[in-house]
Amino acid sequence: MNKKKVQRALQLLVAALGMIFAAGSALGAAPQANGTINKDIVDPYQTYTYELTAQHIDQLAAAYPDLIQVKTIGKTDFDRDIKAVKLGKGEATVLIDGSQHAREWMGTNLIMYMIDRYAYAYEHNMKYGDYIVRDLLNQCSIWFVPMVNPDGVTLQQQGLDAFPEDYHSWFVGMNGGSRDFKRWKANASGIDINRQYPAMWTGIRNSPKYPMFKNYKGSEPAETAEAVSMIHFAYETDPEIAFSYHSSGEVLYWYFNTSPEHMARDKRMADTISNMTGYSQIKPAKDPSGGGFTDWFIAQFGRPGFTAELGPYQVETELPLWTFTDIWDENQAIGLYLASEGYKLWHERYPVEWANTNIQLLEPVPLYNRPDASFPVGAQLNGAKLTADARLGDWYRIPTWLGPKWVRLNPSAYLIGHSEKHTEHISLTAQTPMYKHPKEDGSMLLGQLTPQEIDTVERWNDWYLVKTWLGNVWIQNKRI
Repeated sequence: MNKKKVQRALQLLVAALGMIFAAGSALGAAPQANGTINKDIVDPYQTYTYELTAQHIDQLAAAYPDLIQVKTIGKTDFDRDIKAVKLGKGEATVLIDGSQHAREWMGTNLIMYMIDRYAYAYEHNMKYGDYIVRDLLNQCSIWFVPMVNPDGVTLQQQGLDAFPEDYHSWFVGMNGGSRDFKRWKANASGIDINRQYPAMWTGIRNSPKYPMFKNYKGSEPAETAEAVSMIHFAYETDPEIAFSYHSSGEVLYWYFNTSPEHMARDKRMADTISNMTGYSQIKPAKDPSGGGFTDWFIAQFGRPGFTAELGPYQVETELPLWTFTDIWDENQAIGLYLASEGYKLWHERYPVEWANTNIQLLEPVPLYNRPDASFPVGAQLNGAKLTADARLGDWYRIPTWLGPKWVRLNPSAYLIGHSEKHTEHISLTAQTPMYKHPKEDGSMLLGQLTPQEIDTVERWNDWYLVKTWLGNVWIQNKRI
C-alpha cells in the first residue's frame, strides 16, 4: 500500500472513531461528578447542523464566561438565528466567517473547533506555535460567525423534512426537479449569499436569471437577511481583517481591486497564509467578478480580506468528514495569525499610550468602544474615581461594568489624580468664590461665601470641597 493510501486509511479511521463518539459528544459540556464543567465540547468529525452549532455555541459561552460572548446578528427568512461569537478581551478585532454557501459547512466545523481549542489554550496559558494565546487574545478579539447561511445549510444537510411542506415544491423547482439537496449552495430563497455584497455587483458573471440552487445573485445587492446581517456586523465591529472559509479546492483569494498602497501589505499576508496552509493563491485579475463578502470588505474598508477554499476539490457537494484532519493541520494557527496582524493594524490606526493614570470624572460622560466618536456604547458613566490604563490624546480607557471602555474628556469634566477625604473645621476670613468643580473657571462659578466657619469634606491639591446651603461646593485654599 502506498503512502497516500495509508494516509487516507488513517484519516478514514479517525473520522469513523469521531462519528462513533459523536452521539455522546453532541451533548457537549455536561457537569462532571465534582460539579465542574467538562470543556471537551466540540467534536469536528461530525456534521455540524444548525441546531448542534447553536447548542455548542451556548455551551462554549457557559464554559468560558469571561472569555466568550455570543450575540445574534440577524434572522433568516425561516427564523433561524445568525450567531456571532466573540473570543478574547482585546479592543482590536478580526472577523472570521463560514458557511456562506450551504454545502460548504466544513467551515463551520473548523470555526467551532478553533473557538474550542483557542479558549482552552487561553485558559491554560498554552501556545500554538509561536503564538501565546492568552497574550494575543488580550490584545485582539476574534469575532466568528460560524454559520452565515443556516437555512441553506439545513436544506443541504436535512432536505425537505426540515421545512414546512408548503415550500417543498418551490425548493424542488429551484433544485432542477431533484429532491436530493447535496449540491445546494444558495440560501433557502435560492440566492447565493456570496454574490449579494455591493462590490461590483452589476458586473457579476454567470448569474442565472431566477433563484436556483447556486449562483443566482438576486434582484439587487444586499436583499438577503444574511448579507444585510454581515454588512451591519462588519460596520459594528470594525474588524482590521476579514477572513471567509469556503470549500473546496485549497486556494486563497486575497485581491479585489486592491489599492496600490495596500498591495504589498496584503500580498505579504497572503504569502504567509499560503505558507501556513499550502493553499495556492488566485492571481489578481483586472476585472474580477465581485459580490463576495471579502470583495466588499476590501473595497469598503481598504483593509485585508481573504477567502480560503478548504479541502480537496469536490464536484457539487460537501467535503467528506475525513478531510478535517488535514484541514485542521493547515488552519489551526490561522485565527491567531490574523489576530496578531490585526492588532498591529489597529495600533497603527490608534497609537495608544499605555499608562497608569488616576482620573476623577466630575460629570457624566458617554462611553465608547474605541477612541473614536463613531463607536458609542450607548451608555454613560457618572462621576467616579478611576484609573485609566491607556490614553490617546484626550481619550482615556477606563474600567466599567461593561469592561474597558473609552471616554473623551474635556478639561472641565475631570481631574488628574483623585480627591481625598478631608474633614476639618476652617474659618473663611474673606469673600471666597464657590465653584462647581475644582477649576478656576468662570463657567464653574456658583457665587461667593462670606467670612464664616465651615466644614470641609474632601481635598484635591489646594482645593477643598465644603458643605454649604447650596450643597457641597469647591473653594480654593488661597482664598481662606
